[in-house]
Amino acid sequence: MVGKGITPLRRHRQREQFARAVDAHPGSAPAEGDEFADELAVVALLREAAVTSGPDEAARARMRARVLGAAEPPPTKVDQVVRERRAGARGRLAVALAAALCLVFSLAGMSLLLSRDALPGDALYGVKRTAESASLGLTFDEESKGYKRLEFAAARVAEIETLVDRYRESGGGPLGGYLTALTDFDADAAAGSRVLTALGSNSDRRALEGLRDWAAAQATRLTELRPSLPAEAADRAGTSLDLLTRIADRASALHARADCVSVTSGQLDQVGPVPAQDECAARPVEPGSSPSTLPPVPGTTTADPPTTTGEAPGGTRAPSGEPGPATTPSNPVIPPTTTPAGPLLPLPTLTLPSLPLPSLGG
Repeated sequence: MVGKGITPLRRHRQREQFARAVDAHPGSAPAEGDEFADELAVVALLREAAVTSGPDEAARARMRARVLGAAEPPPTKVDQVVRERRAGARGRLAVALAAALCLVFSLAGMSLLLSRDALPGDALYGVKRTAESASLGLTFDEESKGYKRLEFAAARVAEIETLVDRYRESGGGPLGGYLTALTDFDADAAAGSRVLTALGSNSDRRALEGLRDWAAAQATRLTELRPSLPAEAADRAGTSLDLLTRIADRASALHARADCVSVTSGQLDQVGPVPAQDECAARPVEPGSSPSTLPPVPGTTTADPPTTTGEAPGGTRAPSGEPGPATTPSNPVIPPTTTPAGPLLPLPTLTLPSLPLPSLGG
C-alpha cells in the first residue's frame, strides 16, 4: 500500500478496464448500470465532435501532401541539371517567339511601305486599301473624316492616271483595274460629300465651297482621262462624272440657301442633305450681332486737299494768292478731317529740349 490512496496495481487495472469498456462501445451509448457510464458518455461526445467539426477528407489530403512535401529529400545533381535544361529550353523558346514577332512586324511594315505605290490589280493593293481604312478609323473629327474621304477619292484618280501612262503603248491596260478604281472613287466621293454637305448646311459654309471646288477639279481630271480609257471604262467614267456634277450642284444649292431660315428639306440622298424648295426667308439678325459688311456712317465725308493756283519756290500759294506753308517732307500739309461732330483740329507739335548727359569714365 502506498499511503491511504489507491495502489498502483489497482490504478493500472482500472485503466485496463476503462480501455476495454471504450473498445466495447465504439459508437453506441453505454448502459445505465455500467461502471464507466459517465466516462464513456464523454468519450462518445468527443468522437462525435471529431467527426462533425474536424477537417474533411480534402483538407486532410492537403495537409498530408504538405507534410510529405516538406519532408522530401534535397534535389540531387541530376535534378539540378534537368531543371537547368528546362529553364534553358524556355529561354530559347521565348527568344524564338520574340524573333518571330519582330519578323512579322518588319514584314508588315515593308508591305505597308511598298503598297503606297500599288495600283488596282497589284498584289499589294489590298494592303494599301486596308491601311487607308485603318487611318480613317483613327480619325475622330467628322470634318477631318470628310476631307480624308475626298483625299482617298483623289488618290483613285491619280491611280487611273498612272495606269493610263503605264499602258499607253499596250492598249490601255487591265479593264478590271480601271473599274475597281472608279468604283472606289464613287464610294469615297459620295461619303465625303455627305459629311461635308451636312457640316456646311449646319455651321460652316466654307466646307461647301471647298467641296464644290474639289468636285470641279476632279471632273476636269476625269474628262481629260476619259478618251484614253478602254471603251467600257470610259462608259463607267461617265457615271463618276455625273456623280461629281451632282456633288457640285448640291454644294452650290446649299451655299445659296446658307442665309435662309430653312436650308435643307430634312431628306438625304447619295450626296447629302436635299436643299429646301420653299421661298428663302432671311434669318433674323440676333441682338448684339454685327453684320459682316457695315454701311457707311451718314454724314461722314472726307475733305479734299486744297487746290493750289500757283507754286513758288519753297512753298505753295493758296487760292487767295497768299503764300502757304512749304510742302516738304519735314512739313507736310495735312488736310482737315470732317466728322459729324465737326472738323478735327490738328494737334500741336511738341519739341522737347535736349538734356546734357553726364560723361562716363573709361
